[in-house]
Amino acid sequence: MDVGVLSVVAVATAVLAVRAAVRLVRGTVGWRALGVVALVWWTALAGVAGFHELRHHRTQAVATTATRLASGVPDARVACLRTSADLLDLSGYLGFVRYDDPSTSHLRSQTCRDLAAWLASAKHAPSLDQVVAVHVVSHEAQHVAGERDEGVAECRALRDDAAVAEAMGATPAQAAALADRYRTEVYPHQREGYVQDCGGIV
Repeated sequence: MDVGVLSVVAVATAVLAVRAAVRLVRGTVGWRALGVVALVWWTALAGVAGFHELRHHRTQAVATTATRLASGVPDARVACLRTSADLLDLSGYLGFVRYDDPSTSHLRSQTCRDLAAWLASAKHAPSLDQVVAVHVVSHEAQHVAGERDEGVAECRALRDDAAVAEAMGATPAQAAALADRYRTEVYPHQREGYVQDCGGIV
């Protein structure tokens, strides 16, 4: 079950907002003005926390659909790392698949934030970070499919980037433009082991 600090904050502030509303209705609050302030405060906090919690789950759900398409693994899933858990990971990878959990693609919290921003946008002018985030979904899907070689996974991700972007809501033209940006602006500068001749793979 995907529960993090934000989940607890969202539930706790919602409960406090309901409590403040009940106290106002029942007239058990000492100063009504203070009760109104408390209601507005807890409602606002619950709204902000709830928004970000829902965005977290939506991002995972949309990325999961695309990962299942690209990997061909019907029970594949994407898990966005919570910020608290992400702080303990010093690997520098934007995403990874564990050997002991091969059907789950784990995305760093920043990767998921960039992906969420792209999902919420019109998708016609993504930032380079958003382009990379979409590609990470495509790349990790190759590992979910069973490919362990980073260079081969990267080549296959290049092949699937447009389809993954479309699966997450881009138009064909937007998806093609995003895939082309990654191929020309990011891929040539990847670290050793990721860049190779993709002619026989893509």
